[in-house]
Parts: sequence; structure tokens; C-alpha cells
Amino acid sequence: MIKFFRRIRQNLLTEGKTVKYFKYAIGEIILVVIGILIALQINNWNENRKDNFVELKILQSLNNDLITDINNLKGMIKNDSLSIQYNRQLISILKDESVNYDASMARMFGDINRYDAFWPQKMGFESLKSKGLEIIKNDKLKSEIVNLYDFQYAQVSESMDLKKQLYLNTNSIFLDYLETISSDTSRKFDDSHLKVPNDFNGLKKVDRFMNHLTHIYTERLIFQNYAKAALEKMKIIQKQIEKEITKAQQ
Repeated sequence: MIKFFRRIRQNLLTEGKTVKYFKYAIGEIILVVIGILIALQINNWNENRKDNFVELKILQSLNNDLITDINNLKGMIKNDSLSIQYNRQLISILKDESVNYDASMARMFGDINRYDAFWPQKMGFESLKSKGLEIIKNDKLKSEIVNLYDFQYAQVSESMDLKKQLYLNTNSIFLDYLETISSDTSRKFDDSHLKVPNDFNGLKKVDRFMNHLTHIYTERLIFQNYAKAALEKMKIIQKQIEKEITKAQQ
């Protein structure tokens, strides 16, 4: 093709058709420029198509992670809500001199400082960071995702650490006043976390026990608030990601 154009130029010069030669040369340059622009456009289209594919895969991974995290966090909140309820009931029971011990309290005492954990799925977010945040074209969604993982998830993670520390700090104290029921006895309660007071009526007079119980109860309420706030944010962003996936697939 190049030889063909070169032959035409040589013929025009040989025949002395200078004006036609320059017109032809300009036309050839324009054709070359157009060809380059088309090639660049095709290359840009291919790159955009690759980026769109990567973005879709990351959004799908984020979506799957969030669905799993939402379900897991719901489970943790449910378990923590029961623990909070038990703590509240125990505080009321131990403050009431007229209440006598009964077997149903074993579960409340057994759950006195237990903690449930939340282990987030972060594969999608780690992929996003490795590919570069700019792969997400929706700037608002990108900002929401980063804020979720860097703020809400960080708060819940810190709550997990504090929960564990609270358990470690109080477990030996509570065990001074509580006896763990053997697994055979606990089967009828369908719960292996059962404890009974060594002296129920005497326990009502132990300020140290009550102080730690009320402290755990209050901290659990705070942890619960962090978890619920994160859950609501996760639900909102998961729905936004779903919409972005649907748009990308159209």
C-alpha cells in the first residue's frame, strides 16, 4: 500500500504536476491522521471495555461480600440483643431482695459476659484498592464504599477488640461467684453456656459483681449502636452497588 502511494507521488512529480502533487500529499497526510485517530479510538474503546469488565467484577465481588457481611452482622446483633436482654434482667433480679433463684437464670448467668464476633469479608475491597479506586466511575458510590470500609467497618472492628478485652478482664471475676454447669446437665436447656451462682442471695450484696455487670451492660449497648449504624450503611451501599451492576450489564 505504501509503495502504491509512493508511485503515485513519483508519477505526479515526473509529469510536472506540482500542484496536484501537493494536494495529493495533503490528502495522504489527512488519511494517515484519520487512520491514527481511528486506531487510537479503537484502542481507547478496547481499554474502556477492559476497565468496564474489571469494574463489573469488583462491584460483583463487593456486592457478594456485603450480602454475606449483612447476614453475619444481623446474626451478631441478634445474639448481642439477647445478651443485653439477659444482662438487663439480671441487674433487675439482683436488685430485688424478694426474688429467689430458679433454673431459668442459669442461661442469663452463663451469657453474662459472652461476646459474639463479626468477621467481615474484604476480598472485593482489597481488589478495588489493588486495581485503583479510579476503576469505580461513579464518584459518589466510590466515596461511600471507601467511607464504609474505612469508618463504619473500623468502628465495628474496634468494638470487637473491646468486646474481647471486656471478656478477658471480667471472666475471672465472674467465675469467682459462678459455677459452670456440666454439659450433661445443660442438655435440657439446649445451651452449653450455663452458670449458676455459688450463693445467689449473697451475690445480691456483692457490689463488685454488680459494678462489672452494669459496666458490661452499658458497653454492650454502645457496641450494639455501632453495629446497627454499620448495618444500615451496609444495606444502603449494597443496594447502590446492585443498581450500578444492573446499569453496567445493560
